[in-house]
Amino acid sequence: MLAELLRIVDDDPDDDPDGSRDDDPWPLLRELAAAGDPATAASARTELERYVHERNGYGRNLMAHLLARLSGADVLPRLLRLYADALRDGDDDGEQLGMAVGLATRADPPACRAVVLPLLDDGDPYLRRAALETLGHMFEAPDLEPLRAAAADPDPEIRRTALGALPAVHLDPRAYALVVTALRDPDAWVRDQAVLLLAWSAPPAVVDHLVELTADPAWPVRTVLGEAIGRRAAHSDRVPVAAAALGVLLDDPESSVRAGAVRGLGLLGVPPDALRSRVDDPDWWVRAAVADVLAAALPRWPPARPLLARLSEDSNPTVRATASAALRNSGPAS
Repeated sequence: MLAELLRIVDDDPDDDPDGSRDDDPWPLLRELAAAGDPATAASARTELERYVHERNGYGRNLMAHLLARLSGADVLPRLLRLYADALRDGDDDGEQLGMAVGLATRADPPACRAVVLPLLDDGDPYLRRAALETLGHMFEAPDLEPLRAAAADPDPEIRRTALGALPAVHLDPRAYALVVTALRDPDAWVRDQAVLLLAWSAPPAVVDHLVELTADPAWPVRTVLGEAIGRRAAHSDRVPVAAAALGVLLDDPESSVRAGAVRGLGLLGVPPDALRSRVDDPDWWVRAAVADVLAAALPRWPPARPLLARLSEDSNPTVRATASAALRNSGPAS
């Protein structure tokens, strides 16, 4: 079976008219992993190194996934270093390799922790990032202190990775406090990560911290802010504060920020009157977001109907289709 998997990997996609491989390797890979044959693991280790040498990311990633299932902690040191190299090279395929690393931790977390913990202070920042990310797959309460130290590291990528390794903010108040502090980080991508981590499970009180970022100088931070504010404030006493902040973001010069604010108003659960000003937004992406939110609001907010009627005649086909479908599905006006 391993030979067949290798055949799939070595199949040159350039030989196919559509540039794709004909066979799906994953069912076969899972079957090989379930068999648990040590000889397969030894051969896969050899093939992993071959693909690394050939700079074949597809083959490397498949062998990494197979070995993660077969060998777990035994192969983790090698996978961590390969993942660090992918981070160093900006390898687009590195995400699959990171997933394999996480998978390797499942069979024997104590043995994997023994591999990872010494690397948290490694001199190679990319290996540190790989170790920090992996620690997040098997977090235990004592890990908060090394993650706290990493969240204050001079390297912003280390800080951002440490935040991602923390437990969910609703599960640990110490993690929540660290992520809230990161909203004031000097690096925009760390602030962006902090907003995203708070967006899904933080208490409504976090809105008081999020609204301070409506004037953030980095547009990617403001882009993710709208949905985070709307989601966390919904059905709470923070709705008025959130609505005011989203009104500010609706007038942002960046279209992605305005679109995020539109979606945030949709999540807030209040009549979206403020969206009247965005029906004629110059960016179709924003108008499409308006059409989506109005379509959802139509059953409970009748003024959405004439706005959707205007959008059903929009110059953009996506906007027209969304608005027209909402009007058809709602039936005639009462």
